[in-house]
Formats: sequence, C-alpha cells, structure tokens
Amino acid sequence: MTRKALCLSFTLALVLAATLVLYGCGTKSQDPKEMLAAATQAARAAGSTHAQINAVISPLEEEPGMGLNIMGDAWLDMDSGALEARFTVMGLELSLRYVDGTAYLQFGDEWYVLTADVLEGVGEGTIEALTGVLASMPEIFSYSMEVKELGTEKVGDYECTRIEVVPDLQAISSLESVEKLAGELGMDADELAAYLEDAGVVMEVCVQKDEPVIREIYVAASVELPSIGDLVGIPLLPEKARVEITMDFPEYGMDVEVQAPSDAKPFKGL
Repeated sequence: MTRKALCLSFTLALVLAATLVLYGCGTKSQDPKEMLAAATQAARAAGSTHAQINAVISPLEEEPGMGLNIMGDAWLDMDSGALEARFTVMGLELSLRYVDGTAYLQFGDEWYVLTADVLEGVGEGTIEALTGVLASMPEIFSYSMEVKELGTEKVGDYECTRIEVVPDLQAISSLESVEKLAGELGMDADELAAYLEDAGVVMEVCVQKDEPVIREIYVAASVELPSIGDLVGIPLLPEKARVEITMDFPEYGMDVEVQAPSDAKPFKGL
C-alpha cells in the first residue's frame, strides 16, 4: 500500500477542498446537515477558490522518520481542474501547476514535467482519475453517515460554526469516479473503503455564521508513506504517519489562469 498512500491522502484533501463554497440560500437557522446539503447543491457555484494550506506529517508512535510541515497557497479552478500552488517544504520553495492534463513542478528557476513514471505504481490515467473525482464532489460530499456541530470559533476575520462530518466511506468508494481512481491504484471499491476505514479519517468543516460560506476544513488520517530517501541514516519520511491538513479559504470566484511552462524538462526525481 505504500506506493498508493500519497495519492490517497492527497485525494482526501482534494475531496474536501473542492466542496468549499456555500453560495446557497441557507439561513442562520439551518442545522449542520442542511448546511452541508446547501454545499452539495452549490459546490460548483463559485467556480474557483484560493486555499491557504498547512499540512503536518507526524510519525506514529515508535516509528522512525522525521516530522514534516508543508505550508503554502493554492488556487483551483473547479470546472477545468487547473491548479496553481506554491509551497514551502523543509526550507525549499516549490511551485506546482496542473493544466490541460499535465502537472509541472518548479525547483529554483527550473520547471519540470511530472510524468507517470515519477512515482512507482502511478499509471498514466491517475491524474485524469483525480480530476474525475473533483468533478464528482457534489455526490461525494452528500454521502455522510453523521453530521454534528462542535461549537463556534473564529477563522481569520469570520465567526464560524465547526462541524464534524462522518463520511460514508463504502458509499463514496462505490461512486464511478472514485472506483476509477481506486482501479488506477490497484484496488477495488471494497479495498479502498477498508483502507480509508483503517486510516481513521477525521473531517471537520468551519462555516461562516452570518453567510453560508465554508472558511476552513480539517482532514486527518493515518497512512503509509513512500520512501524518499534518508538524511544521515534517518528516513526523511516515516513509513507510517498521521497526516493532518488544515485549509483556510479567504476568497472564492477569482480567475485562475494557469500557463504551462514553455521550457519544462522531464523530471528524473530528487
């Protein structure tokens, strides 16, 4: 499962990120389930979103490996799937672009094309399948087993209601788009549901109190991670880790213009 886990945890984040606009006709009297129903119906209404991302990777107990923080910003066009992102990882500044079915990564002044052979076990159709999952967000987010209000808190300048979402993993895993992604990762729907169940997935959403707009999401899961090498004999990533991702959403509905770099080279790995 190691070679598949990175795509799976990234997919969990995308599943939430693509449902983060609530331009519905909800009211302050809505219960949490009604708020999520409004989000399902209006997930595509804004068309784009800007996310401020903080990801923390922590080794599970007695697991060798280093902890890791990833911070940055991402701009996503939810209709076309175009993505522009800038991150800081271990002091390195990286940029990522996804446009017209191709992903590009920038180190320093050089742009590289990310091809299917960069990560073992990731096939040619994996990126296309991920895009299909994004397009299915309204259906995916409608499958919840339980929705519970956790209280109120401030996110940026906004007073928000925090909501816990317990997803119906079996129903989500059986969706056509999700099954296609699972197939690209060498799993069927039952295997994917079992994997996500074992991961102990936690999902929480903060909804602005005076306007039906989601301002933050939190997702956490225990996953296996691929090896990316050692530093003085210590693995850079633990084999098993708890991944926690927090995304704040300061704006929606902006133009997201992503251009493919004209001089990108094939990426050969770190």
